[in-house]
Amino acid sequence: MYVKGFPKENDFTEENLAELFKEFGELQNVAIMRDGAGLSKGFGFVCFTEGGAAEKATQYVLRNDPGALGENPDVPLPKQVQGIKLTDLYVREAKKKTQRVAELQMNNFKYKKSIMFFSLFVKNFPVGTTDEELRIYFSTACQGEVTKVMCVPGT
Repeated sequence: MYVKGFPKENDFTEENLAELFKEFGELQNVAIMRDGAGLSKGFGFVCFTEGGAAEKATQYVLRNDPGALGENPDVPLPKQVQGIKLTDLYVREAKKKTQRVAELQMNNFKYKKSIMFFSLFVKNFPVGTTDEELRIYFSTACQGEVTKVMCVPGT
C-alpha cells in the first residue's frame, strides 16, 4: 500500500508506521521513502503478507470502519502513534508508474469523451463576427474539433 500524510521528521520511523497497520495482518515490509540526506519525504509503503489485510486497512481508512477488521473487530487499533491517527493518513493501493499513467490517460479520455457533444452558448461577441471567425477562435482556444457554429445577430 502507498501511504502518505505522516510527519517528515525523522522521529517518525518505519516502526511507528508498522505500529499503525499491524492490527490488520502480518506485515512483510514497511518502508519510508527518504531523500539523499536521509530525511523522510512524507510517504512510504506498507506491504502485508496477505492482500486481504491490505484491503481491510484501506477500507478502514477510507470509511473509518472499525468493522473492517473482519473476524476480530474487538482488536483495538492504536489511537495514536507519534501523534498520528491511522485515519489521518492517505492510503491507496501501491501501483507502478506505468499503471498510474495509463489510468490517468484512461480517465482523461473518458472525461473528454463525456464532454464531446456539449453545446456552448456564447454572447457579446462584436457585431459582424462571422461563423468562420468563431470556428477558428474556438478550435484554437479549446484545442478541439468544433462541429457546428451558428452566429445569431443581436444576441
